[in-house]
Amino acid sequence: MVHYDAGEIRALAEGLAAKIGLPDDFPITIEVDQESPFGNTAISFDGSSATLAVQSGAFENPKDPQRLSEDGTRQVLARVFYRFLDRLSPEFGTPPADEQLTFEQYTAWDAYAIGRYARLGYDGEQPRRRYHFRLRHGFTDVADRAFDRLWNSDGLTWADVEATCAETAEAKALLEAS
Repeated sequence: MVHYDAGEIRALAEGLAAKIGLPDDFPITIEVDQESPFGNTAISFDGSSATLAVQSGAFENPKDPQRLSEDGTRQVLARVFYRFLDRLSPEFGTPPADEQLTFEQYTAWDAYAIGRYARLGYDGEQPRRRYHFRLRHGFTDVADRAFDRLWNSDGLTWADVEATCAETAEAKALLEAS
């Protein structure tokens, strides 16, 4: 259903992994479900290797269906690769497995990951990411400041991500109570 070249995906992944700083000896398997037009991703991580399962829509060019979007593929890979990098870092802490993350934790970690990606010189689509963050964390000034902090930071820990989620949850609850 799609016209993707494994070599092209491999080259994008290898180049990006090097820029992000993933260890050269960290094996990553990318499995693309070419039968699904959806854009879901799932990762498995055991500390010594990782697998990324991607539905083909995640890599698809929305302006040229069934063709690979280099920018979109790079952004999906960056989000996941930064999660791998964070999980490999003892300083980051021990986040739960992706399937155990709340929506709020997931989007907060995404904002932190894609903010770092944007600082590499790529388009992280900040307005879209901010809107997605607001959907989960509330349309408040507190949520906007939290997003900015995540987007512009380096060296955060899992505890920082959790604290951000707690802060926005409190502001969202206050707003809903009023």
